[in-house]
Amino acid sequence: MLVYRLPGTFDTREAHLDLLWEAGATGLEERAGRIRAYFDARTPLPPEIADGDWTEEAEQDWQAEFRRTLRPVRAGRLTIVAPWHAGEAEEGTRPLVIEPGMAFGTGHHATTRMATEALGELDLAGVRVLDVGTGSGVLAIAAALLGAEFALGVDIDPITIPIARENAQINGVAPAQARFEEGTLGLGDLPELEEAPFGVVVANLYAELHDLLAGEYAAHLVPGGPLVLTGILTGKLELVRAALDREGFTGVTVREDGDWALVTARRSE
Repeated sequence: MLVYRLPGTFDTREAHLDLLWEAGATGLEERAGRIRAYFDARTPLPPEIADGDWTEEAEQDWQAEFRRTLRPVRAGRLTIVAPWHAGEAEEGTRPLVIEPGMAFGTGHHATTRMATEALGELDLAGVRVLDVGTGSGVLAIAAALLGAEFALGVDIDPITIPIARENAQINGVAPAQARFEEGTLGLGDLPELEEAPFGVVVANLYAELHDLLAGEYAAHLVPGGPLVLTGILTGKLELVRAALDREGFTGVTVREDGDWALVTARRSE
């Protein structure tokens, strides 16, 4: 069995998990501070995940190990779980079932968890929510489960869209409650983005993209509407703060978890 061992955990390197799947990994496991990716053959890897090493090991049930190590995650009013943990949501919370796979966003990373918590702190009743860079669909689905009238998840990666739709179906979220489409802000390629502004915009992207899209966030929000941004390394916070100030956002707050930050703000009235 061919194993690629990468320093880190599912939590610290969630952004790199999809790169392993895309490179041909047949399974992932976290053990003793390392991510172990199983491959049928040695393959070239992108530089972001080139800091590991290859090893040959005896065959084992990697899928069983992966399932054993992926635990439910409490995120405010929701507990994010894999399908095989669907009955293990914490008391007083609602399960949000996400199938781990190629799309970013299993809920085990601090950025996803903080954004889900932030959505849970808002009154989403009757609100339309836009999830930019939806990945697995976790944040749009969370919004629907938390009472949003409608959530639209968009992503430039076409691979993510059927995965997000499947996750929505697993959670009993109908297309009338949450839709997922390929695209992004500022391109004019999605009529759904231009029909009316949204009550809430949430985006789990890196800081440089938040800087580029800050004007689009404002354009797609109702006056006074909340903006929830994550995927931000704490060292990049000032870039995001400056972008929000440039676009006239108010009430900026920051929440940190280790190296990662969540920023919330509101569009000016």
